Amino acid sequence: MYNSYNDENAHCLECGEPIYGRTDKRFCSGQCRSKYHRHRVYAHEQQVESAMDALFKNYSVLEQLLMLQCKRSPLAAVEAMGFNKDFVTRVTKKGKHLEYRCFDLIYSVSAGYLFGLRRDG
Repeated sequence: MYNSYNDENAHCLECGEPIYGRTDKRFCSGQCRSKYHRHRVYAHEQQVESAMDALFKNYSVLEQLLMLQCKRSPLAAVEAMGFNKDFVTRVTKKGKHLEYRCFDLIYSVSAGYLFGLRRDG
């Protein structure tokens, strides 16, 4: 179906201009379509990069604790070193508590403490 103007709600997803032409069009031009998809890919890549940065920071902090042979530490102190407890690579239930992984490092959190820190293997 072809209309000179789709309907009063049909606007380009990129620039917001009214859309003319087919009723199923979502963009006013090929340039807007390309720009819209580039922005979506870039936003996704930025989100992935941000999550990986947080995971690598966590890994670095946990490795420092492991090198110091610190098997138990207040969570607040670990967070002060830049650790973000929201970023893990895996969570499993072990006994009464959860076991968290940051790549090959394993630890648990309970009562405000990070404990049981060890390397897998």
